[in-house]
Amino acid sequence: MNTRIFKYVSLSIALLWGITGCNEDHNLVASGNSKAITVRLAADNSTGTGDESAIHRVTGYRFVDGTLAEVITPSQASAENLYTFVPASFSGTLYIVGNARLLTGLDALTPESSTLDDFLSIEGSIGEMTGEGLLMTGKSDLQSTATSVVVPMSRSVARVDIESFEKGVEVQKVVVHNLADKGYTMPRGTVETSASASTFDFTKEYADAPLANGSETLLYIPEQANPAIRVEVTIRFGEGQHLLKANLPSVIRRNEIYTLAIQGKGAEAQLVIEADGWGTGASTESNPSIQGLVDVENSLFSDGVRVNETRDTVFVPYHGSDFMLALLAEANATVTVDGSVEGVEVNRNLGKGRSTLQKIAELSVRSSLRMPGRDTERFHLDIQDPSSTNLGRVVLVIEANPIQIEGAIHFDKEATCDFKEYVEGELGIIRLPANKVLRVEFDTDESAWMQATETESITRTGLSGKSYRIVGGWKPNDPRADGRPQEGRIVISNEDGTHKETYTVRRINWGLPVVKIGETWWCKYNLRGNVKSFEDQITIPNDPAPHYDLLSYLTTVSEDELLNLLGDQYQGGNKQGLPLRHDGTAFYHEGVAASAQNFGTLPPAEMAPPGYQIPGYDDYLAFSKNGNFNLGGVGSRSYQNSKGQIIQITIVERDVNFLGHNYGVISFYDFEIDGAHYVLNGLGHQWNTVHGNIARMNLLLATYGNSSQTWVMEGYESQVKPNENWIKYTANNSTKTRLIRCIKTPVEYTYD
Repeated sequence: MNTRIFKYVSLSIALLWGITGCNEDHNLVASGNSKAITVRLAADNSTGTGDESAIHRVTGYRFVDGTLAEVITPSQASAENLYTFVPASFSGTLYIVGNARLLTGLDALTPESSTLDDFLSIEGSIGEMTGEGLLMTGKSDLQSTATSVVVPMSRSVARVDIESFEKGVEVQKVVVHNLADKGYTMPRGTVETSASASTFDFTKEYADAPLANGSETLLYIPEQANPAIRVEVTIRFGEGQHLLKANLPSVIRRNEIYTLAIQGKGAEAQLVIEADGWGTGASTESNPSIQGLVDVENSLFSDGVRVNETRDTVFVPYHGSDFMLALLAEANATVTVDGSVEGVEVNRNLGKGRSTLQKIAELSVRSSLRMPGRDTERFHLDIQDPSSTNLGRVVLVIEANPIQIEGAIHFDKEATCDFKEYVEGELGIIRLPANKVLRVEFDTDESAWMQATETESITRTGLSGKSYRIVGGWKPNDPRADGRPQEGRIVISNEDGTHKETYTVRRINWGLPVVKIGETWWCKYNLRGNVKSFEDQITIPNDPAPHYDLLSYLTTVSEDELLNLLGDQYQGGNKQGLPLRHDGTAFYHEGVAASAQNFGTLPPAEMAPPGYQIPGYDDYLAFSKNGNFNLGGVGSRSYQNSKGQIIQITIVERDVNFLGHNYGVISFYDFEIDGAHYVLNGLGHQWNTVHGNIARMNLLLATYGNSSQTWVMEGYESQVKPNENWIKYTANNSTKTRLIRCIKTPVEYTYD
């Protein structure tokens, strides 16, 4: 953490922190020669339960010149958290403690002999500080003219929560190591671990009911300076368990909430530690003091910046700001920036300033647009005197972006989501707050490859605005699908066009040459190389026969080029192609294993490039009349397929030499339906690991959906067995290699 200190020498003294008027009858109570002071205790409950803000029992400790002058038990008025103290003298500082019945250290304090150091050194166990509600503390300087004050109360412990809202992720176990079991009960100048503290480990197992799509409080811990606190969270996603690790901040502050947030899933899952103030209401964001108030009149705020009523908290809007913040403090005080938030800069204003600001610290604050998904963050401007004693604190709350995004879209700090690969289909759902609208836009030379459609808004955080589905599209035989980056922009603004936010979405545009048969887009060529790599495939720009008859091209092209176009063989689960080789005696496919997974039971997209998949039974049935149909021999003829459509089949043979050796006769099958041509071809298949065991005329077609059967083009040389070329759906073991001819995965959005 970078700590920047700004020092100035002529600053005005701030007002008493939190002083407010009170119109109730008991504002001034006479008690002998003493006056009374009415104190309203403010314990924020905007985050957490009512029990975490409840105050049950209150005692006051008045210190004068570092010595305990008296212990005061106030009377409670009918109004909640309103107490009347009658001090023997209106001098010194009144420390107020609530929910401290179990705290034994207070009983040892003796007026006129116990010191403020004794008071601030009182330690408490977690049980003592939470057993009768959460231990609360606050303080106020007594002034003879003040008859009522508001005293914000601060919890003496921190809270640790866990949350997981990733779909399909279950939290099974949480372990927090090396926690201090005791802490100082009263706020001190610096955060320290109490002298007599020991360490312990906290464990929670979710045996029968894993935490999923929710959050909960794990435990309360004392304030401590402890760099050794480690967190381990065991999650389950899909069929696998993952152990996530992270460290809590080295300084654990009282009245803070530390959230163990599970983000992402699978291999990208991570454990993020988020620290936030306990309560985000506008009334008690920090613990005000006589120093360190915001001078609202002399600050120059940009649009959306707000200051709470007690002038100790500044709310910075998520859409970015650039403003000048003026602070009140006493002469020779310093301002220390405690903490940091990415995208936010705080600097001392080096200008001379206006004459009216000569007694005010001026800080320039610049914040950039916060990305969706970033929660509220905060840091502090601590006011210290020359001896480094804390005099006060102003909190800068950098508000969360209210835009919610679910799905694959995630924006980096440059407002860009770069998928770095080809993606399509639903990329994400974006939920907007009320009065916001969304559109997508593209450069003039870019296709509208991304679409935004308004959809029903359902959200767990209660946003009332619109929701949009962002869908990536596909263009058949796109000549620009050559591996180039393809970019679009999501633009969000108010309905009147103000506060425009622009987010860039980028993918790599790839595509394979296809032909449409019925309602299915079939790839023109067999896969080769790595099934997931477009670079290994015959892509649209390098299709050698895009404008003329593919069958004629395949029967006349050079044998080296033909071998390249016929693709590789594959075994289920091995994404790398098995190329044809010759060992000097026989042909074989390099890398064939004795066993493999089954294409029929693997997910259909497992062995195909993004956006494509293995065909199923019905896909290949479009070329046949049934599961065992003779297409005839070399030449052309017509027949009806299973749907009654007329198919013209042309079968051609070619005797080829590959790798310097005669491979023999192979067949090409040209199916013509409604003017569209689909040409099947291949190197046959290898049925085991023995070199030479290749059935070159039997094309086993990788088929999804059945554990044992696959489609086969069973062919015979016309000179050996004329008029015998069959298309069959039959049993074949998984060791036998397959050719992969993909189909395009159906898409929701097709663009021109």
